Amino acid sequence: MILLHPGNPPSDTEAQLTPRKYTSLDGLRIGLLGNSKLNADNVLNAVGDLLKERYNIASVMHRTKPSFSHPAPDEIADEMAANCDIVIAGVGD
Repeated sequence: MILLHPGNPPSDTEAQLTPRKYTSLDGLRIGLLGNSKLNADNVLNAVGDLLKERYNIASVMHRTKPSFSHPAPDEIADEMAANCDIVIAGVGD
């Protein structure tokens, strides 16, 4: 496992991030996936609203996992993969 600190880009000797497919969020379909903990949906809704204010977002799909301790069910993962260009996962408490 390689851990990357989000504030420090990796050096040439460290693992490199995957090249990004998008250079802007304009026109993208955004997915918001909550983990079912307290406030996760509130935070994700606020993130979605902020993104819609700042970018020309095509659509926002919001789903919530039934349990924070398990992966998203295949139905949710498949739906988001088919209908979202990017997905933001949120954790609450």
